[in-house]
Amino acid sequence: MPWIAKFPGVPESASAARRLVREALGDDPRAADAELIISELVTNAALHSKSGQGGSVWVELRYSPACVRIEVADEGSRDGFPAHRAPDELSNFGRGLMLVDSVADSWGAHNDGDDLRCVWAELTSTAEEQSHTQNRLPISRGV
Repeated sequence: MPWIAKFPGVPESASAARRLVREALGDDPRAADAELIISELVTNAALHSKSGQGGSVWVELRYSPACVRIEVADEGSRDGFPAHRAPDELSNFGRGLMLVDSVADSWGAHNDGDDLRCVWAELTSTAEEQSHTQNRLPISRGV
């Protein structure tokens, strides 16, 4: 079941996106990693896309015992796809995609037409984690 939300294209929307993850995943062992990923992707969308110029960011979270998939769509940018950049060692910024890459089992990006760009990440489960979450019934809630 998906959880879908639309947020203003501002960095502060990352906290609302993290709340969505907490509500959707509850005590799932992947919840903390999913919160980190969604926070980084929403912040990147707000800072590095047209969404940050008065636009919106769309978040979709799909949950199953085997996989958590996070998608963040923004209004695109002239720079095309997101890319790693070498952060300044003294800077507080520039490590978002490096964090996503280190935490997610897989991630990528694609254009959805109409200048929309989607960055996605997946967290898969071990058999032990799946048995912990298999009896959980997700509830679909739109925001």
